[in-house]
Amino acid sequence: MSPGIHAVVRAILSVVAAALLAVAVVTSPALADGNFGGIGIDGVPLDDGQILVRQLVAGGPAHLAGVRTGDIITHIDSKATRGSDFRWMVERRLKGRPETPVTLTIRRPGEEKPLHFTMQRRKLVVPSRGTSTKGVDP
Repeated sequence: MSPGIHAVVRAILSVVAAALLAVAVVTSPALADGNFGGIGIDGVPLDDGQILVRQLVAGGPAHLAGVRTGDIITHIDSKATRGSDFRWMVERRLKGRPETPVTLTIRRPGEEKPLHFTMQRRKLVVPSRGTSTKGVDP
């Protein structure tokens, strides 16, 4: 397949995935009643689907567990992030009912072996845009 056609197919699939995500969020048992929690990570997808931790909510579950900015999430609850849909992983794996566990496998630059962090999701109060959590480390 030529690069141009490949780009068009990816764009179409992205739109379809976004539409399916909207349906999934509305119908998700963990999210339908508005009672959901998270772990306090602002991540960005890498080209291969893994998630780069860009920011942490200070005092959030991920921050308190020892996750750091620059870490790369390779697995969420043993499900590989490589090759996955970023939005789906966030909405269906990272978010969930408060006080439920989630386990991250992290690749940290400079560390030889993967790191594992288990934490409890909780409702978070995210600071306003004027407040930065960028670069928060334990």
